[in-house]
Amino acid sequence: MTAAVLVKYDAMCHAIDAAFRVDEAKDIRDKAVALETYARQAHNVEAERQACEIRLRAERKAGELSRDLEKSKGGRPPETRATMDRVSTKAEQLHAAGVTPRQAKQWEKLAAVPDEQFETALADRTQMPTTAGIIRAAEEPKVQPVASEALWLWGRLRDFERDLLGKAPSDVLETLTPEMKDDVHALAPRVAAWLKRIGEH
Repeated sequence: MTAAVLVKYDAMCHAIDAAFRVDEAKDIRDKAVALETYARQAHNVEAERQACEIRLRAERKAGELSRDLEKSKGGRPPETRATMDRVSTKAEQLHAAGVTPRQAKQWEKLAAVPDEQFETALADRTQMPTTAGIIRAAEEPKVQPVASEALWLWGRLRDFERDLLGKAPSDVLETLTPEMKDDVHALAPRVAAWLKRIGEH
């Protein structure tokens, strides 16, 4: 099985490079999927990996070709153009190739992954590469919005630094009423204990 896949590997790589239509790359991809499934069932990890790499390269090539297809501009074609000469839209060509819109979108994302990063993912022997995994690793990390509570804490600490940090607590508390001082004495240790936990994160 391994020898057979290795022979097919070189031939299929050449076929992927030579492909100039989406359906050609899709056909190679489908054959690689079959080989990948067979190797997995046979518990042949190396053969499975070879087939997996072929599948990913074919999907990447299909994504490149899909990305370059003329997109439909909508509306009816010019009346001066004969129906038989009408250029198929991108959606029509993908449908004819048996590629779903979801597949095309995912494969175009795979094609957008930088070459070096793509090849590094294939060369990683610690895990089996996947289409989604390679795309996810190449995406910019999502920026999480700052929560209102965190923003409030940040603002209060900046205020504390600006207005109080350089002053003696006795001077700050001097004008408080006895009831207000009691609240401060009760709350300050609890707040201090909570703030101390910030250093743990």
